[in-house]
This record gives sequence, C-alpha cells and structure tokens, in this order.
Amino acid sequence: MTDDSRAGAPHDLTMVHIFEAPRERVFRNWVEPDHVRTWFAPDGFAVTVCEIDARPGGRWRVEYRSDSGVTYLEHGEFHEVVHPERLVFSLMQEDGSGHSRASTVVTVTFAQKGAKTEVTFHQTGFDSAATRDGNAEGWKECFHKLERHLAR
Repeated sequence: MTDDSRAGAPHDLTMVHIFEAPRERVFRNWVEPDHVRTWFAPDGFAVTVCEIDARPGGRWRVEYRSDSGVTYLEHGEFHEVVHPERLVFSLMQEDGSGHSRASTVVTVTFAQKGAKTEVTFHQTGFDSAATRDGNAEGWKECFHKLERHLAR
C-alpha cells in the first residue's frame, strides 16, 4: 500500500508505504547491495551495478539497463545513516547519454508498526513537477518490487 502525496514544497514528493516485514529487515534492503539490486529499478529495467557505502559521507551508485539496452545511473552520498530508523542521501540521476538532472535529497524513515514497517519517503529538489511525477511512478514500481522481494 502506497500513499502518494505531492503536497508541500512545489516540487517535493512524499510517499508512505507499509511493508509486511520487520523494520530491521526493510532497512537492510535499503543499504545492502545484494538486496538493493533486486528492487532499485523501475519495471522493465535490471540493476547491473550496485555499490553502497552506507555511512555518513559514504557514496552509493546504482546503474540499471532497460530491456532495450539503455543504461541509466543514479548515485549520491549518504548524509545520515541511523540504523534501522533513518537514511538521508543525495540522489543524482543521469540518463543513457550522460545528461544529469538536478540533484535531489531523499529522506527515508522506517517505523515499526507491529509486524509491519511503515516507510515514509521524502524527496526534495526536483526542477519541475513533471520530473517529480515521473520519479513518483518509478518509486511506486520499485516499492512493489521491494514488497515482492521481502515476501520471499
């Protein structure tokens, strides 16, 4: 279940999703490359490179390729890592031709709700509503992939 809100600053994105797994497990799936590579790409894409140094100042990098062979890159730096409660990191997106979009900042909080985990995802710094909305759709697909991965 994903609640998608585009209220707040003009180009901010906030999503709340309930995962059927304990907080510790959901958090690990955001910081361990073997898990991240299973879900951190929209439908029709596969992760080809996943490098994560989950500590303040640590860098991360994920490349993913479409079924038609187009490669995209997302990368950034961790600003906060509070295990298993909160992540704050920068996110820069580059398309297959090396064009970059504006850098955004992502804050993810993990709250235990019984046997489930409520993830609140907030991304700020988009340069347009269209870019924000496209990212919202991509994140929804990623969250559904993560949901399926956690169910295994």
